[in-house]
Amino acid sequence: MKKIVSKMIGLFVRLSSEGVDLPQKKINEKISKKLHLWIAEKKYCIPDMSVAEVAEEFGVSEEELSCFFSTVMDSRFSSVRKRLRLEEARRLINEYPNMKIIQVANRVGIRDKCNFRKQFRELFGCSPSEWKAECSKSSGR
Repeated sequence: MKKIVSKMIGLFVRLSSEGVDLPQKKINEKISKKLHLWIAEKKYCIPDMSVAEVAEEFGVSEEELSCFFSTVMDSRFSSVRKRLRLEEARRLINEYPNMKIIQVANRVGIRDKCNFRKQFRELFGCSPSEWKAECSKSSGR
């Protein structure tokens, strides 16, 4: 989550730089504001929400949203959403140790437990169950 927030801060620096034409700068500012709210409302946890649906919600075209993510965020929309979901999953596991892993996966918008476990391991280097055990051990639960 911290990495994404720092990228958001970097966004404002890039937006004010020369070389971005005014119409694109306005689009980027609009997307940035909408994205901040979208993240705050944890809409990234809505399963099966497409880039097209997010673009429509933000009031921009799918191409403009994709361009924003590739140029400003230096990432793809799906990668940012995946990271946000997994960071939220890690927070939920920490905060609610009695919650089952499949419930955590469902709450963050990932329906397939195997896929959730694979993505979690890729990002954090351990499975959700291993993370849960480590959290329990370190907090004495």
